[in-house]
Amino acid sequence: DSSPLKHWYFLGAALAMYLNWQLCTLIGLVFGQAVPNIAAWGLDFAMLATFIGIVVPMLRNRPQVAAALVAGAVALVCHGLPYKLGLMAAAFSGILVGIVLERRYRLLQDEVF
Repeated sequence: DSSPLKHWYFLGAALAMYLNWQLCTLIGLVFGQAVPNIAAWGLDFAMLATFIGIVVPMLRNRPQVAAALVAGAVALVCHGLPYKLGLMAAAFSGILVGIVLERRYRLLQDEVF
């Protein structure tokens, strides 16, 4: 669009989102400190379930599914590593498997067509 004021629209939208993010972070910090023994509520599982709910619908082809499965398996196997290096290993292995399989998937599609 050729509107001369679109940068102001973007600034207003970005500023509103940023302020909302900061306000919600502040509320989380205050609420998290005010509630005793919040870990007993089991909210860590809610975060895991939310992440799964975001990721699963985004898996659209076999290389993506394979990358997610490999990353999950590596995360489970490497859970005991110090400094949460298991998450890094899982991310790296998932990315690597996804890239390799995606390239093979594209090569096979190019050969068929």
